[in-house]
Parts: sequence; structure tokens; C-alpha cells
Amino acid sequence: MGACLSSEDRKRSRQIDKILNQDKKKNQEELKLLLLGPGESGKSTVFKQMKIIQENGGYSEEELLSYKYIVFGNCVAQMKALLNATAKLNVELSATARPAAERLSKVPSTGEFWSGELGADIKQLWADGDVQLVYAQRDKHFQLNDSAAYFFDNLDRFCQAEYVPTLDDVLRARVRSTGIEEAEFKFKEYAIHMIDVGGQRSERRKWIHCFDAVSAVVFCVSLSEYDQTLREDDTQNRMQESLMLFDEMCNSHWFRNTPFILFLNKTDLLREKIQRVDLNVCFPNYTGGPSFENAVNFIKARFVEKVQLPHPFFVHLTCAISTDNMSYVIEKVRETVLHNIIKEVIL
Repeated sequence: MGACLSSEDRKRSRQIDKILNQDKKKNQEELKLLLLGPGESGKSTVFKQMKIIQENGGYSEEELLSYKYIVFGNCVAQMKALLNATAKLNVELSATARPAAERLSKVPSTGEFWSGELGADIKQLWADGDVQLVYAQRDKHFQLNDSAAYFFDNLDRFCQAEYVPTLDDVLRARVRSTGIEEAEFKFKEYAIHMIDVGGQRSERRKWIHCFDAVSAVVFCVSLSEYDQTLREDDTQNRMQESLMLFDEMCNSHWFRNTPFILFLNKTDLLREKIQRVDLNVCFPNYTGGPSFENAVNFIKARFVEKVQLPHPFFVHLTCAISTDNMSYVIEKVRETVLHNIIKEVIL
């Protein structure tokens, strides 16, 4: 038999139920997630995934086609970055690759001048052994987008006359985030108002305008950035920058009572990179070798030890380009926020 409740307990229970019902309706309209993190941590990819995983979500053909020239521009700009690195590293291209490199050098780093011939030139350069040698030096000696190889490997598809970008293309297409982007995503029993802000240093002064009345903060970190420097400051390690920024945001008085959720993102890239670049290039006291689990646990510990405020804090390993992974994680985030609301009501 269940325990008998006093009249006072029953009254309090009814009050809690009433408030929870009110909060449920309110949060369907006002659940507000703020995406923070440094540049290239995956915030914009999370934002794109929200559009896909929401109820009746996805991209229309017109929306997909709007990414067509972004994809083309990524191909051109990233191959140009590779060729610039070739010169910087004093690697001489083969005689067969030089004509293609010369033609590419005359094309702007955008997608407006895309053609089948230009795609063929980029494909030829990507297959060149010298270019591959330079590509292997990425992150250490020069900056290249994470998705560069994906785009180069799909050039045949991009060169087709009837090419329409896929969701995978959209998720990997890189456009630098500037300013503040907001959208509401509707799910079966709730809605999420998400705010994405640019992560570069020059964009962070705008963040404070988004701090008010957020239901939770999602802070994104790229797990694979430990051997990279900032694009805007090549003397600063990206992982160390992420730790400093996380420390500042997680312990800000603005978020003293706000759930703070850490996305350790790009697990797929860390699995590959840890096999060839030791984590001790960033953390000299790391001794876990090429183990993905050891590396993740070490990085996680460095962030967890920064948390000083008593607000709810959670960590998720994420791969933002995986729709299945993000569907699972976003549902866990929703449960976290709802649990915090219930806890506040009861207390």
C-alpha cells in the first residue's frame, strides 16, 4: 500500500503539479538554448542538425540548392590553401600538376566560376603525390577545413550538371559564422529556441546580448583541435583557448543557476588524429598514448576541473555531422533542462 499523505502534503503536491503544467506549456514556447564556443568547434553544424531532426524537419530542394555554390567555393578555397602551403613548405609540384595549379590560381576563391573543367583540375591536384604530402602536414604547418578531404573525394558528383547538394554536403559546408543567428525548432511535445553566435574573438563581444533568460548553455569544443592554432592568432593553441573561454563562460555570474552542457565534439576526427599526433603536444603531462578513450577522458577532466559554480553541469561526446548522434544528444539535453525546472519547483 502507498504511504498516506497529509492534507498539507496533498496541497503541496497539487501546487507542484499546477506549476509543472504551467511550466511545461511555458517551456514549449520559451525553451531557449544558447550555443557558445570558439570558432570551428561545430556550433553551426549543431544548428543545421536541429533543422534536420526537428519534427517534419529537413531541407527543401530549394534550400539544398542554396548550398551549391558554397560547396563549390569550399572546393576552390581549400585547394588554394593546399597550394599556398605547398609553396610555403617549398614543395615543388610535378610537371603534370603545374598547369592545373596555374589555372586554379587565376580563379577567385568562391564558387561563382565553377565548371567541370575547374573540378577536373582540382581532382587532378588532389591525386598528386606532392599535394598529398603537403596535406599530411595540415594543422601543424597550415590551416585547412576539417571537411576538405570529403569535398575533394566527391568532386565527380559535384561536377555533374544536375548536382543537388545532399544533407551530408550541407552539414560539411563551411561558412564562417558572423553575428547572431536564431531559429525555433519544433518537436512533438516541445519547441527549442536556439541561438548560434560567431566564435571568433572579434565576434565574442556580441555574446552578452544573448545571455538573458536562457534555459541552458551548450558549449562546443572540438576534440581534434589540440595541435592547431587560432586562425586569428597563430601563437595561441586552440584547445588552450577553448579552456580559457570555457572557464570564463561556465563561471560567469550570468549563468550561476543555468544548466551548462559541454559538447566534446568531433569524436570522429579525434579517433583518427590521436593515432598520428600525440595529445602531449598540447598537454605535456598526458601519458595515455594513441588511445581514444584515454585522450577523451584526459580532455574531459581538464574542462571539468574548471567548473566552480554550483549550477547543473553535464558532458556529452558528440559528432555533429552524425544525425543519429545529435538526435540522441538533443533529447538528453531536453531531459536535462526539464529535470532542472522540476528541481527548482520542488525546492
